[in-house]
Amino acid sequence: MATDAPESKPDDHATWSDSSARAVLQLMVESVAEMVGFEVAALSVVLGDELVTLAYTGPEEHREFLEESDPVSVIEPVLARAQTWGPRLRFIEATALEELEGHWVEIEQVPTDAADSSDAWRPDDGLLAVLSGDDGGVVGILSVDRPSSGRRPDDRQRSLLERYAAQAERAVLTLFERQALLQQVAHAESARRLIRSASRPTHGSVEDVLRHTHGPLVTGFDARGSWLQVFQPDGPSVGVLRADTGELLPLAPDLVEVVEKVAPTLWAEQRPAVLTADTIPAGLPAEIREHLVQRDVASVLGIALGVGDECVGFLALSRHADQSSWSQAEIDSALQIGHDLGAALMTARALERERNLVHELQQIDDYRSQLVATLSHELRTPLTVISGNLELLGTMELDPGAERCHRAMSRGAQRMGKVVDDLLLLARVSNPHHPLERVPVDLRSVTRDVVSLVEFTAASKGVTLTVDLEPDELVVPGDPVELDRLVGNLVSNAVKYTPAGGTITVSAARRADEVVLGVADTGLGISEDDRQGLFRAFFRTTNPDALREPGTGLGLAIVATILERHGGRVDVGSRLGEGTTFTVTLPAA
Repeated sequence: MATDAPESKPDDHATWSDSSARAVLQLMVESVAEMVGFEVAALSVVLGDELVTLAYTGPEEHREFLEESDPVSVIEPVLARAQTWGPRLRFIEATALEELEGHWVEIEQVPTDAADSSDAWRPDDGLLAVLSGDDGGVVGILSVDRPSSGRRPDDRQRSLLERYAAQAERAVLTLFERQALLQQVAHAESARRLIRSASRPTHGSVEDVLRHTHGPLVTGFDARGSWLQVFQPDGPSVGVLRADTGELLPLAPDLVEVVEKVAPTLWAEQRPAVLTADTIPAGLPAEIREHLVQRDVASVLGIALGVGDECVGFLALSRHADQSSWSQAEIDSALQIGHDLGAALMTARALERERNLVHELQQIDDYRSQLVATLSHELRTPLTVISGNLELLGTMELDPGAERCHRAMSRGAQRMGKVVDDLLLLARVSNPHHPLERVPVDLRSVTRDVVSLVEFTAASKGVTLTVDLEPDELVVPGDPVELDRLVGNLVSNAVKYTPAGGTITVSAARRADEVVLGVADTGLGISEDDRQGLFRAFFRTTNPDALREPGTGLGLAIVATILERHGGRVDVGSRLGEGTTFTVTLPAA
């Protein structure tokens, strides 16, 4: 018996589209099937409200059906009817399958001598291992079927399966943590783009508005002082009280509290507050008179500042006894200024938040680059030791089982080495403190070198690789190592994703003051949705044919970063199933 896992939601599917994550789980289910003695094994992971099959080994005719969707809710009734065979193991007898929801496959048991025994395995028997998180919630299901012996597993097999289930549980939890980190990294990458684009000139801060509006206000309204209080949505309000000479005066906290309560009402009703030592409007405490007398103030014109329905501050202008009272024209003008000044404050407030965000994102970006570089260097040393020992182990005589393990570990070490190398390069070219030392580089020579390295691979796949380069030198200013990696990533990707019988054309030519490099293939192509995140670090396409090819998801991110450093650009033209063309443009020397 086997249960299916659902097709994930678009966002969850994109999260788990990384072939390296699936490769780990696929290797695990294959090991479970072989070492425990089952011909069928599947590993499903809970993503949101769905159960997604990420690894399967068994008859291919069942794979398509097992990829159909079921909600996570199908797990509970299955486990409720199952027998407990261990901390994680649950066994379901054939008689318990009636009325169960979900998709089930009865995989016929290969005939054995145990067919008539009391412990014979029946086609609709099922054995599951429940994988749980730290909070006890189900994070995945490991299921097995069709035992090689034809019998239900004995104590030794159950114990071995329990151990494999514990390893699978740790692997799934680790992968969940990894995906969260990638989202953070994906996320750190998006922030870096915002930082680079946030180069437009700013228009002043709240402090600038407080400082520069005083002079025009006291001059235009013939005032003896101004008070501007700005309300902050995420903190205490900020205010400045000045005499007409510009001298800063102390602000009484109780007066600020009154303004913070009254200003929203004044803004909503679009009316001013005119105060004198003898007349205090209703709703204001009488203590305000004391503040007016202490400042030798005869009258005050107060207005609220705002935009739309939001009150963002308060403005007060004062006059002495030897000055005239506020006219209606002055009051109307002040009310209009409340809108203009409110808009300026809102803009300044938004710019301050943006500057703070940019500063934080710069820190995040710097920290990300440092973290990636540090971790990559730290990984390289133990990885070198592991690779060396694996190489030494390969010279020894190993039994078939150990030889399979050795090959699997060697492949894993090679993949990890590739990831570490790509991370180090991405960290180096993304580091704003790492200068680009430009030298003349002949792109024709770089392209020929790259093609010579991949043409054997292309030929062995049955892919035709042609090169069309202008006869004259195509010199660009830049870093030769980075430009070699740029061309290498594009050409090797074309070879990787072009099936047998396809063609790849690599071209380079001078166009006015630019050099244009083209890499066109007749391969798998890229969907429009995938093109949106194509140059993001750790991005992997959702195309299942492309996911079968190994990769780190860093190659095109490295291409985009190198081009950004060199003042170049890349354009992508593609049709799914028809092929892709990358066009790189670089300034010519």
